Amino acid sequence: MNAKSGAMGRVKDTQVLVAVPNDWLQLPIADMLSVEREDYTRVKSLHELYQKVKEYPRCIVIIDIFAYDERYGDIVERLHEENPCLSLIPLVSKDKLAYAQYLDGSASCYIVAKEAVDTQLIPVLGCAYKDQRLIADAYALLWEPKQLPTLSKKEANLVKKEDGSIFGKKFGRRSFLKGSAATVAGVAMASPGNTVMKMKALAATEDTATAVPEEKVFPVVCRGNCVGTCQMNAHVRNGKLVKMSKREAVDPRYTRICQRGRTHPLRVYSPERLKYPMRRVGERGEGQWEQISWEEAINEICMRWKNYQDEFGKESIFFASGSGNYGSDVKGYPTRLVNFMGASRMQITVDSAVVISAGRALGYGAYLGANSPTDWINSKYIFVWGTNFTQAWNANWHFLAEARKAGAKMICIDPVFNIVASKSDMFVPIRPCTDALLAMAMTKIIIEEGLADEEYLKECSVAPFMIKESDGKYLRLSDLGKATAGTPADAIVVRDADGKVGVPADIPDPILHGTFTINNIKVTTAYDLLIARLNQFPPENAAKVCDIPLETIKDMARMFAKGPACIAGGYGPDHYTNGHHAYQAMYTLLMVTGNFGKPGTGLAGGFNFSLGLGLSTSSMDNPADHSSSAPAVPSLKMLDVINTGKYGDISVTPKSMYVYAFNMIGNLCERKAYLEVLNKLDLVVVADITMSETASYADIVLPVSHWFEVDSVISYGTQFVSISEKAIDPLYESKGDLEIINLLSEGMGLGSQFPLTRDEYFTRAFQNDYAQSIGLSYERLKKEKQLPTWIGDYIHGTGGVYPTATGRAQFYLENVVPTHQYGQVVNMDNSRLPYWEPPIEAWHDYDLAKKYPLIFTSERARFHCHTQFGDVQWFKELEPEPFVRINPQDAATRGIKNGDTVKVFNDRGYVVVKAVIHNGIRSGMLVMPHAWQQHHFIDGHYSDLSSRATNPDIANNAFFDALCEIQKM
Repeated sequence: MNAKSGAMGRVKDTQVLVAVPNDWLQLPIADMLSVEREDYTRVKSLHELYQKVKEYPRCIVIIDIFAYDERYGDIVERLHEENPCLSLIPLVSKDKLAYAQYLDGSASCYIVAKEAVDTQLIPVLGCAYKDQRLIADAYALLWEPKQLPTLSKKEANLVKKEDGSIFGKKFGRRSFLKGSAATVAGVAMASPGNTVMKMKALAATEDTATAVPEEKVFPVVCRGNCVGTCQMNAHVRNGKLVKMSKREAVDPRYTRICQRGRTHPLRVYSPERLKYPMRRVGERGEGQWEQISWEEAINEICMRWKNYQDEFGKESIFFASGSGNYGSDVKGYPTRLVNFMGASRMQITVDSAVVISAGRALGYGAYLGANSPTDWINSKYIFVWGTNFTQAWNANWHFLAEARKAGAKMICIDPVFNIVASKSDMFVPIRPCTDALLAMAMTKIIIEEGLADEEYLKECSVAPFMIKESDGKYLRLSDLGKATAGTPADAIVVRDADGKVGVPADIPDPILHGTFTINNIKVTTAYDLLIARLNQFPPENAAKVCDIPLETIKDMARMFAKGPACIAGGYGPDHYTNGHHAYQAMYTLLMVTGNFGKPGTGLAGGFNFSLGLGLSTSSMDNPADHSSSAPAVPSLKMLDVINTGKYGDISVTPKSMYVYAFNMIGNLCERKAYLEVLNKLDLVVVADITMSETASYADIVLPVSHWFEVDSVISYGTQFVSISEKAIDPLYESKGDLEIINLLSEGMGLGSQFPLTRDEYFTRAFQNDYAQSIGLSYERLKKEKQLPTWIGDYIHGTGGVYPTATGRAQFYLENVVPTHQYGQVVNMDNSRLPYWEPPIEAWHDYDLAKKYPLIFTSERARFHCHTQFGDVQWFKELEPEPFVRINPQDAATRGIKNGDTVKVFNDRGYVVVKAVIHNGIRSGMLVMPHAWQQHHFIDGHYSDLSSRATNPDIANNAFFDALCEIQKM
């Protein structure tokens, strides 16, 4: 038989079999073989491999030899029993190269180190093809004995070698063929001259080996919603991303990389990547698509958008984005198109309880209302409240560990005994959704025991301000006839012990207690109103409801008062419909003890992510002459708007939605409601990197480039602004979000408003007063890669000054404005001061709890960031599927054992997963790792269990406010 021509001298009918079970290794191999235009067959099991090698007399087997349960020696022996003429390329990790000598003696074999597969595999494959060519020639000699094999000079030199080396590894002499094929080519071959031709095994030579390619390193930033925004190195060889490493930060305390960051090459080359624009051809969610061009996609989208806007109004087009990419180009630039189109927005309303409460009470600073995490080292008592930093905020966990090592006591308040709890000095297993009660009880105890910091309260908080009984507003100079109401001169007044009333600057020692009549207006100090509110929730009752001993509450209160103390909080309390009350009560506890504005105090951790000082795109993204008057609808109300055509008093007919950086189907409460939303829209367009759950229900999907395939600037998460350089060219037909928005703007006839390239956009982003005052610019960033937006640790409220309406820390809210207005009724009295009320559903005393006695909750998964990283093979090997954790007592009652398949259900839906019995789970609740998508579950979906119910004050996805039951399948 004749050999094929080609770069590697392919032999006709020679089949390459790839037996590599792990995607992280199989994918780069597939990519390399595709580049070489090499046909191959992937086999999924050893059984299939053994069958395949029998089907192809001449074959090359590329095998991850240690990836199987069967002993490697037995695998090799079996393969050669089935086909003694095959060529074998085992892939071996460096730590297992000691076994190479056993593989070496087994047959024609070329060992390739996994760590260098990108440089070694193709040359070795060329050698294996030469094996197969000699076999082909030997068979030709057998069938046509008068014809001698014709070898090239190179092949003749190879055959003459007694032994050779492959990438530095010596191989001993071995027979080329064994078993029944020995008569063909193993010992001797007949020739017209009775010539004996002895054949030796081939080895790699200098002319087939390639030099190690140059490695280039690019600074990049991880930008998912763990908000670590870690600066990293992207290592690139031959235009391919091969690995990640941590990059030295300007402040070495932020030099870090987590397990997710290490796996970006697997995400870049994931089989889930969207490769080209596609149009749905089947039913929504059916998975039937046809490939279209970018021109077709943009033309169809924009043509239909124009028609909808002409017929139903500009506001009929909705844009929806999430936290899938914190690049400044993604967080800001699309808003520009929204405004110029006059389109509507669907706001995701996630984590709103903590974010809005922080702004109301403390004002937004560099880290919302918190200190930088580097300040933990100055604390004596750190209350980790409602978060598991080792999984949810692992980039910042080391700050906590270092503070504890420096002598801080760590108190963990959580319903679940997690890793942080195991590292703490004190664990307080609170009943879910009672956090506000605990904080209020601690505050009351502190006041009753005379431990309040009255100096701080007088100078830095609203405590001495007097509240009018008539309307709940502060007493101002206009009430005294000394200023015009509503003007800047209409300042708030206070009173001293002698009855003098004036602005705080004129009253050096204002009183904190008392009810008075001033200028015929009855008033009471805000501090007395706080005490009256706390009296409604006695600590004795709180201890029973929270299920915490009263003495434990008193001990914590005294630690807090002793200080310096801080709350390293998270979003656990946020996920109930009473969550905003919890945070308001926590902030009040900090204020009453004076734990604000100085090192080691205040908020930290889960609350803090930098808002990106120094980088502003608002003037570009929200031009004053093109601000959209269309509604911003909270996600929880989107289905209602579609069904009624009204948002409050505003008429709106949603017809299309553009979704970007957002997998709303997998990340919002009550999944079925959003499936209904998508099914009732005429046109759904999703721009994403992968085929997410949301993308699978789209009409048109647009492939987005991975983070490291475009240039970007990131200024969230830490006190730095960092550049993320384009490390590799965008794969397939993908484009960056900014480039897609430019295409859409051109299609909508707005091209003149969108001439911005990435360089232009980022250059203009630094053209603001703050950035220029500290010397920040895009040109400087390109040179230095990372720049600080301030120097040193950030302490919120330094000097007693807060960015609030009063300039003070506010436990009393004069003006409570709901986050959204959709015709709801808000109880202002409840929201003005700390308060507690049971959640809407997840409460043990409700009648519904008789039918569904378990509270459904989730936890941040160590290996995921929301629904990102869910299909990374390395992580799937460690945590292959979703599961539900259950308390042993609850499990025993229902006959559930560890590993059982169970169904978790309520009236809204169900999910089928495996059960894990866990002593750390509080009885009466279930816990599932967050971030899985529909295809991961055995059946159903855990987001079907949750509810869209929300508190009318702050629209917020309350993921945990759900009751359920569990049964063995």
